[in-house]
Amino acid sequence: MNNIESYYQAYIYDTGNNLTHLSHQANSSTWQQTLTIHPNNNRGTETQQSTTDFDANGNLLTLDNIGTLDWHYNNTLNQLTKADTSNTTEYYIYDYQGRRVRTMVESNNQVQNQRDYLPLLDISTKSSKDNTQSSNQTHYQLTSHLQSNTLELNDKAQTLSYEHYYPYGGTALIAGKDKTQVQQKRYRYTGKERDDSSGLSYYGARYLAPWLTRWISPDSAGAVDGLNLYVYVGNSPLKYRDPTGHFPIISWDRFVGSVNAYKANQKDLNIWVGEDHTEPQGNYLTINLNAAIKFQNFIKEGTNVGIDARPYKHPEAIHAK
Repeated sequence: MNNIESYYQAYIYDTGNNLTHLSHQANSSTWQQTLTIHPNNNRGTETQQSTTDFDANGNLLTLDNIGTLDWHYNNTLNQLTKADTSNTTEYYIYDYQGRRVRTMVESNNQVQNQRDYLPLLDISTKSSKDNTQSSNQTHYQLTSHLQSNTLELNDKAQTLSYEHYYPYGGTALIAGKDKTQVQQKRYRYTGKERDDSSGLSYYGARYLAPWLTRWISPDSAGAVDGLNLYVYVGNSPLKYRDPTGHFPIISWDRFVGSVNAYKANQKDLNIWVGEDHTEPQGNYLTINLNAAIKFQNFIKEGTNVGIDARPYKHPEAIHAK
């Protein structure tokens, strides 16, 4: 077994919040990655850009060494044509609300595997010449503060897999009982599904490329999270997560738990927001703590205020009256 070692990563950003250079240093290896950013629109690629890298709506058309992408008219990903495998294409099917309901991999005009998504269940079907039947297995996933699935256990509390992530969701370390157990893991960084064919993580509204540290399409909701429509969680991936692909939030479950524990001695809680959140004149929201705060209620309270369109920016700055 290879020894686990520490590593150091340095990130360089331009004035538009685009990552332009990433360097990785460890005793065993050192590597660097450079992104080319278009000067007018924040579109970024791993190589020198050409007019065929993006479509007219800003959707990425090519993943280097992975394949080419095709998009629907409504900017949802339609298909991925693999670059390293001849005649292999993965298709993505959505419902009328834009939610992904099926993925299908086709090779040489034959369906190799298909996954259907139900509200609380995924059904995977694979074409195989092996007629042996594998037994069902229960997976329990333990998460980090970002809701990333780090540890998987079976129904006997035995470890199936362990995964540690780089800041933007790439896999830094993964280990498991065997190769098959590790390959079965699909819901990973921030609890989102990572597609095996592309390495992209599906967030609902769009897809994240962890190795690029950015989205592969602009935010369909517009500039709700700043003018750069490709940046992931404001380049603060160790603190925020994005549940929908539109805007970042902090880990609300732990935040709300702290608030509910705090309300035993206080009736009101002031949450300061905006650029002047540390100053006495800074804007704030007052929440009554007579009842327990729920995640849904807190979000509703935040979106109804006219003080700041993004009250989640500094939600950890709490001052009692």
